[in-house]
Amino acid sequence: MASSADYADDFVDELMPSGFDWERLVRAYPLPALVLAALGGFMLGRQRGPVVVSALSSFAATQVTQGVNSLLGDEIL
Repeated sequence: MASSADYADDFVDELMPSGFDWERLVRAYPLPALVLAALGGFMLGRQRGPVVVSALSSFAATQVTQGVNSLLGDEIL
């Protein structure tokens, strides 16, 4: 099962232009990257809060279901 960090990396990679090394920039400038992420999250939450919460809830439910099914070895949920 892939970790949530893998999903986040894939998501950011899809958003950025090809060849853009965002990980290097975050390592080089951690504080501005954190501020930019917080500002982006705030803006996204104000504009699309209910939609984002709904999507994250669905994603979390799917991940929990897959985890439980893999632990039990059967597709119960």
